[in-house]
Amino acid sequence: MPEETDLLFAEINLGKQIKEFWSSPVGRYLNGRAVKSRSEAFESWMSVNPDDAEAIRELQFRARVPELFIQWIEQALNQAKHAEEVLEEID
Repeated sequence: MPEETDLLFAEINLGKQIKEFWSSPVGRYLNGRAVKSRSEAFESWMSVNPDDAEAIRELQFRARVPELFIQWIEQALNQAKHAEEVLEEID
């Protein structure tokens, strides 16, 4: 059980660090850039030639990468929250 609680505490600590980062100027900047990049890719996609498969793939990639970044942050925050809930159940 000590290994499990150590892992839970590590996830909680990581979540706290990510929350601090996400609310920092750098975190807010990166979040804003990710949202903007994704939005710009979708805007470009709306006007791309539907027969240009390569351009469509490129725009899908440009939209997906920022989305993945945001998902990774959200997943880490969710894992931290879950770890806190599990620790409360153990105590």
